[in-house]
Parts: sequence; C-alpha cells; structure tokens
Amino acid sequence: MDRTRGRRFRFGGDRGSITTEVVLYAPLLFLLVLVGVQFALWALAQLGVQHAANHALQTTRVSDGTAAAGHADAAEVLHQVAGQVVVDPSVSVTRTADTATVAVAGRVPAVVPFLHLRVSTQASAPVERFRPLALSVAPWQSGVEKDPT
Repeated sequence: MDRTRGRRFRFGGDRGSITTEVVLYAPLLFLLVLVGVQFALWALAQLGVQHAANHALQTTRVSDGTAAAGHADAAEVLHQVAGQVVVDPSVSVTRTADTATVAVAGRVPAVVPFLHLRVSTQASAPVERFRPLALSVAPWQSGVEKDPT
C-alpha cells in the first residue's frame, strides 16, 4: 500500500520565515541605498567646490585680477555648478604680490539622518606679472667690427 496517499506535505516550522526575513533586511537595504545616494551627493558637491575654487583662482591670479573679483566669481560659479548641492558655502580669497589663494567650503545636504558631511578645497598659484623682455644684443649685432686677426 502507498503510505503517502492520505497525507499532506507540510513545511513544518518554516512557515512565515520569508516575511520575517523581509522585515529584518528591508531597512538595511534601504539604508545601504541611502548611503550610496549620500556618497554620490558628497562627490558631486566636492567636484563643484573644486571647480569653483579653480575658476576663481584663474580670475584672481591674472595680471589685473583682484581678490574681490575672485570672490564674486567663486560665488557665481558655485551657484551655477553646485546649486543646491552645497549648503552654506564660504569663500576666502587672498592675493599677495606673489601668490593667489582661494579656499571654498560648504556642507552637503543630509540624505542619511545624523550624517552631516562637509566639503572643502584650497587652490593656490603664482600671480601673473608682466615682465618686459630684456633685449640683449649680441656682439656681432652691435655694429662693432670683429678684429680680423
């Protein structure tokens, strides 16, 4: 006789375990996705801050550039490039006789609760100066004849 004919197949104690696993692992999966989005937002903000600092440095270091022009340029470029990605930006521009330095910093909006990241960069380069070309005249071009001996 066939013994399995009258019985039903049961899983035993595993009933409902899938629901429990989903309840436990779904928040971890969502947190992992949010951390990835937060990292991407931080990277985008860092690129925006670096671009604004480099652009302002080029405006500041030219021969007729000023620190005020560099500050205005950094604020404008940061607003255009990073927009809402950099919160509370701060720009510092200094120009001496030899070097120009631009520092840009700000905060990144928080996607993950309780995770507040900052971005900052500093760029420095020598100031361009006009140096007139000193003409040197070679002896054979000075009109002085060479001694044939």
